[in-house]
Amino acid sequence: MILGIDFGATTTDVVLFNGKRILRKESSAKQLGSEKKLNSFLKKKDFASKKISAVAVTGGKNSFFKGKVLGNKPTHVEEIEAIGFGGCFLAGLKHCLVVSMGTGTCIVSFDRGKARHVAGTALGGGTIVGLSKRLFGEGNPEKLGKMALNGSLKKIDLSVEEIVGKGIGIIPAKAAASNFAKNGKASKADLALAVQNTVAESNAIIAALSAKYSCRKKIVFVGKTAAFPAVKATVRRVLGYYGFKPIFSGLGEHATAIGAAYCLWKKSA
Repeated sequence: MILGIDFGATTTDVVLFNGKRILRKESSAKQLGSEKKLNSFLKKKDFASKKISAVAVTGGKNSFFKGKVLGNKPTHVEEIEAIGFGGCFLAGLKHCLVVSMGTGTCIVSFDRGKARHVAGTALGGGTIVGLSKRLFGEGNPEKLGKMALNGSLKKIDLSVEEIVGKGIGIIPAKAAASNFAKNGKASKADLALAVQNTVAESNAIIAALSAKYSCRKKIVFVGKTAAFPAVKATVRRVLGYYGFKPIFSGLGEHATAIGAAYCLWKKSA
């Protein structure tokens, strides 16, 4: 069994993988960048009792980890590879475009074991949490996800219809022409939705263009930010303008850790 660990910018994800399926998954809201903190977490979650043959570490912070994991020297897997392997494994595909929405967003084209970084944005969960906290004082991701479900964009975004009276090109009339363009009063729920919608719209558009550029017909969305209900809804809507249907996985929040383990398993098989 292989232990896959994703050291993200703000969180740490751990999965136990046997080459075909995920046996265990855990997440820490804290960055477990030190050997002591990580091993303490793994022992608390009972990973120490498992027969672990190898450890794969990845993520933006993985290069800072220099210690051992439950006595094992870890293999460092490039984040681009981990994202590609993880997204395609979860979708059951050999080639696709993987959009990893975490603190920021990374877009990877994956084709039969080869990952290529195509694009990315600084818009992600960090933007949603940080901007929401500044705008209306709420920075809890779970609460923000629920708040957005009761929000409306009518008092915040300016639609295409409000400017030209109808749709334009491939964009329908109800689509946003300008995010946050209106200055009227809005509720916290409206603002929560508007922030998440802005992040999702921007990334969905770039994902669609990246898919066309990379000649990929399937787009897989992974990462904790892609799990926000409002983000999912916006991604589905916007990708529809470009003729795509996004693929989401129930294990998408752990995709990078899964990809690191899967990548190591494939190379050692």
